[in-house]
Amino acid sequence: MAEDRVLIAGSGPVGCVTALYLAQKGVPVSIFEAEDSLPLDLRASTFHPPTLDMLEELGVVDALIAQGIICPIWQYRDLEHGIIAEWDLTLLKNDTRHPYRVQAEQFKLTNIIADILNDMPNVEFQFQARATGSSQDADGVNLHLDTPDGPVTRRGRYLVAAEGASSPIRTDLGIDYSGMTFPEMWLCISTEYDFGRNFENLSPIAYIADPVFWFVFVKVPGMWRLLMPSFPGETAESLVTDETVRERVAQVADIGEEYDTYHRTAYHVHQRVAERYREGRVFLAGDSAHINNPLGGMGMNGGIHDGINLAEKIVAVWRNEAGDEAFDRYDRQRRPIALEYVQKTTIRNKADLEENDPEIRQKRQDDLRRISQNPAKAREFLLQSSMINALARAATIE
Repeated sequence: MAEDRVLIAGSGPVGCVTALYLAQKGVPVSIFEAEDSLPLDLRASTFHPPTLDMLEELGVVDALIAQGIICPIWQYRDLEHGIIAEWDLTLLKNDTRHPYRVQAEQFKLTNIIADILNDMPNVEFQFQARATGSSQDADGVNLHLDTPDGPVTRRGRYLVAAEGASSPIRTDLGIDYSGMTFPEMWLCISTEYDFGRNFENLSPIAYIADPVFWFVFVKVPGMWRLLMPSFPGETAESLVTDETVRERVAQVADIGEEYDTYHRTAYHVHQRVAERYREGRVFLAGDSAHINNPLGGMGMNGGIHDGINLAEKIVAVWRNEAGDEAFDRYDRQRRPIALEYVQKTTIRNKADLEENDPEIRQKRQDDLRRISQNPAKAREFLLQSSMINALARAATIE
């Protein structure tokens, strides 16, 4: 027989949020993490309004806000012409309890949640336990793990694969992860230097379009993060060298003084969605199920939405309030959102930033300017970009 608990592979934001929801509803949870502690991942840092609403219901939003920056305004800018559109999230005051974005590195959320989970009697963490695959039968599911003591198998009623884009569980199940990888790599750095000195009225979140060299500013507590594309021939190793970082930052702004960088990473960017999110008692969530470019901050948020949606269904089945068919609804509700909303939106965001046809570029920027200056149209735009529309759409799917 299966041990009567839910197994979760991965202790990132998706795994931790899913675990907290389940544990608060009385469902025993075991979380398995390949690293020897919670991952100190800096990549995702934007929390959208509906995600903040969900985190409020879990009782963790105040602690997250205390460690982050509230950002009611974000900008779309052009490198040559400055501000094209400024978006005011307070227009969503009747659509969400949190009409703003919060900028906070994702590890802050996982640490907040882990502190709560560690005090809950129905939760266990196991570190240095890397998922390698799974097997299942009519009574339960086995999670196969590599540990310092050798291979280990843990058994539970259900398994949530939230261990990232390379998900060994998804791969072991033979679930296709189709899509594309962009040819260029992306470089992300963090520095205490204040780019507001170089860009007038710079908001904490700003997308700067240019046909040759676009980039993105994101402010987190104490630092600015800067995201930039690579050029042909550059590698992950060459991008993070002192020489390349200095050269690339100089393309962004003439700083004219010494500055330190506290974080540098270069990575390939993908747009992929799993062919299905469920295989019997095993469920994919977050990057295990879908991955996209970070323009728009939809990846982590979409993964958290997966986790809450799935956890709701597990609880309903656990309490005999719903049958097994509820799990198929998880796939029907969440997979189309990744395809129809997240993938299309993030691909379009990148295309807008790097558009090199002057007429198309001008038309798109004129459209954005007009929309941002019309409160009703701006609200509709923000309902889409903040993922509120995506959640409303998912809720209509039976």
